[in-house]
Amino acid sequence: MQALYQVNRFITVDTLGEDELLSKSIYSSTDVEAVGQLIANQDSLRINKAQWDIYRSPGSVLNGGKELPGLIGVEAYLNSGKELKRVIGEESDGLPRELLAECVKGIIQAETFIFEKRGFLSPQAYEEHWDKIYLNICRYYSHLELGLRRWFEHIGYSERTQNLYNRSKSCTVCRQDDGELSASGSFIDSFHELFVQITVNTKGIVTDASGNYLRAPDPVCYESSEHMEKIIGKNITRTNKKEIIELAGGPHGCDHLVDLVYDLSRAVGHVFD
Repeated sequence: MQALYQVNRFITVDTLGEDELLSKSIYSSTDVEAVGQLIANQDSLRINKAQWDIYRSPGSVLNGGKELPGLIGVEAYLNSGKELKRVIGEESDGLPRELLAECVKGIIQAETFIFEKRGFLSPQAYEEHWDKIYLNICRYYSHLELGLRRWFEHIGYSERTQNLYNRSKSCTVCRQDDGELSASGSFIDSFHELFVQITVNTKGIVTDASGNYLRAPDPVCYESSEHMEKIIGKNITRTNKKEIIELAGGPHGCDHLVDLVYDLSRAVGHVFD
């Protein structure tokens, strides 16, 4: 077996003094290395500073970086995508926007440990907030009536200082002795852990797919892996994210599984390119 392509995406979120957060997204692959970062207020999550830098790319064509004053004041939360698109657009093949979108995801996850500064009186009040805004969005929030394990019960604690959140996503594509591609992906963060594996033939068609969870808020989340078999027979290099969401179960699937499969599709596509 021969390794052909690797990519790792890492997010970390730290407190910055008493009132701010620093979210940093690092992208490192066989051909590209880049960093995005956001500084935001802890209470409002309004952005105070945004910046991206690309240090390594094929032929250095994407290299560069800049601060983005147009994002100052934007809330780094669920509906920030439109503002990121407006300010950054598709500059440098869309990588800067992707980096900062990942920073926002990190801040959303880190909110767990600053819920009081965000105005929530208790862990229960914070959980009820997410019960409302994420209802029927993923498998967990589509099955609340089952009396699932609650968020802070899953985490086991509600306090954390300095470092608030970490996440690593990695994908590796190898060529097997029979000529087919073996692609594996792992997702590990402060709250979840999962692994997926697909086999792709020389035409880009998935011939085998599987996955499993090692950590998740409730056992009901583990059931999302059953959707992996729906990818078999699909041309993974021509499957967009919307299609992957549908294949991975939609509101009965898992956001993190979708992200990982989509990352794998891009990694495999990179090899075919």
